[in-house]
Amino acid sequence: AGGWADPTERELPEKLEECVKADPQRFTDDLQPFQGVRNRYQHSILSGLLDAWRDKREFDWEALLEFIHRILLSNRFWIEHSEEPFNYRNWIISTIADLVSEGTRDDKHAFDAQLLPIAEKILLVLVKKVEPSVFALEDPYSDVLDSVRGKVFSAMVTYALRYARINNPGQSSRWTQATRVDFTKRLDRNVEFSFEFSFTLGNYLPNLLYLDEEWVDDNIDRIFPQRDESHWEAAFSGYLFCPRISEYCYSLLKKRGDYQKALNTDFKDSKVLGKLIEHVCIGWIEDRETLDDKTSLIYQLVNSDNPKLLSEVVDFFWRQRNNTPDKVKLKVKPAWRALIEVLDPNSSEIEYQEILSSLSGWLELTHKIDEEILEWLKLSAKHVERGFDSACFVEALRKHVSQTPKEVGLIYLEMLNNKVYPDYPPTDIQEIVRILYNQGHKEEADEICNLYAAAGPGAKVVSDFLRPLWEEYQN
Repeated sequence: AGGWADPTERELPEKLEECVKADPQRFTDDLQPFQGVRNRYQHSILSGLLDAWRDKREFDWEALLEFIHRILLSNRFWIEHSEEPFNYRNWIISTIADLVSEGTRDDKHAFDAQLLPIAEKILLVLVKKVEPSVFALEDPYSDVLDSVRGKVFSAMVTYALRYARINNPGQSSRWTQATRVDFTKRLDRNVEFSFEFSFTLGNYLPNLLYLDEEWVDDNIDRIFPQRDESHWEAAFSGYLFCPRISEYCYSLLKKRGDYQKALNTDFKDSKVLGKLIEHVCIGWIEDRETLDDKTSLIYQLVNSDNPKLLSEVVDFFWRQRNNTPDKVKLKVKPAWRALIEVLDPNSSEIEYQEILSSLSGWLELTHKIDEEILEWLKLSAKHVERGFDSACFVEALRKHVSQTPKEVGLIYLEMLNNKVYPDYPPTDIQEIVRILYNQGHKEEADEICNLYAAAGPGAKVVSDFLRPLWEEYQN
C-alpha cells in the first residue's frame, strides 16, 4: 500500500500497458487474473500486446484470442457503464479489431492459421454488437478509420484475405461461408445502415473481387446503390481511396456510370474530389480515356462547368512536377491546351482567374517555352497573384530564361503590365533581367526596370532594387 512513488489510479493503466509491451509472453502465460478486471485495465493489457506485436515480439496468440472471446461473451463487458471521460469498451473493441488485423495482414508475421476460426467468431460477435457511428460524410476516410465499427469491418476483410491465402488460393470463392453470409445480409441497408459498411465495401473492392468475383458481380448494384445517394457516396468514396487503381474496377464502374455520377456529385469532402480527379487523369494517362471522345470521362471533366473539377486537374499535374514520368509528360501539353480553351472565354470570372493563376505552375512541367505555351503563360501571368505563389513563378521563369530569354521577358512584362509586381526572390528577378541584357534583349530588360521604378509605393515593391542593374547596362 502506496508510498509516494506508487502509481496513482490514473497512472496504473499506463504502467500496466508498458509492462505488457515489454514482456508480452509473461502476461499471455496467465491471463485468467485479468478476466474480471475493469474495462480500463483490460484495455491496457490488449493495447500493450498490440504494441508488442507491432514491435515483432512474440506471445501466445491462442491464449490471447481465448481471453478476448471470453471477454466478449461476458455480460459484464457489455453492460459496464462507460468510465468518464473515456469509453473504454469502445477502446477495447477497437484494439481487438486492430489485433486481428495486425495478426492476419502479413503472412510472415501472423498468428497460427489454426486460430483463424476463433478469430472469425470474435469478429462475428463484434459486428453483431457494435453500434454504427454517426457522421455526415464530411471526412469519410478518417471517420471510418477512426470508428469502432469501421475497424471491425476492416478486420473482417483482412482476416478473410489471410484465410483465403491459406485455405482456398485456387478457389473461385475464397472466404468462409459465415463471413460471406454476414456480408451478404448487410448489403440490405435496412439491416446494415452504417456508412462504415458501405465505405468498407468500396475501399476493399479489389480485395472482395479476389475473395469472390462472382459475389461482387452479383451484388455490384447493392455495393454501389445508385438510388441511395448517401450510401452510394460512402461506397464510392471508399473505392476512390483504394491504395491502387485497379484497371478492372475502373472499367467496371465506368461502364456502370458510377464515375459519371461522381463527376456530377458535390462531395462533402474535398479530398474525395481530389481522388476522383486523380482516377480520371490516370485513366487518361494510361490511355483508357481520350480527349477526342466527347463521351470519355477526361473530355467531360475538362469541359465541365465546374471550376472545382478544373482546379483539381491543375493540382494533379502540378503535383507530378518533381518526378514527372514520361507518360505524364506526353499528356501535359494536350491537357494544358484543353484547359486554356475552357478557361480563356471565362477569364473575366474570379474562379477561373484563380485556376489560370494555378496553371502558371505548369511552367515547371515543361522543358521549353514554345510559341503556344508562351501565349498560355501570358494569360496566366495576368492573374498569377490570384492563387499561385508569384515567387515560385519567378523562380520557374529564372530556370527558363537562359534557354528562352525573349519568351521569359514577354511573360514577365505581362505580369507587370497587369499590376502584378513580384519582389521576391530579388536575386532571381535580378538574374532574369541580367540574362536579358546579356543575351541582347535590352528593350525588354529596360522596360521591366522602368515598370518597377514607376510602380510607386502603392505597388508594395522596392521600386529601385533594379536601378543599379539598369544603370550598368545603359552605356
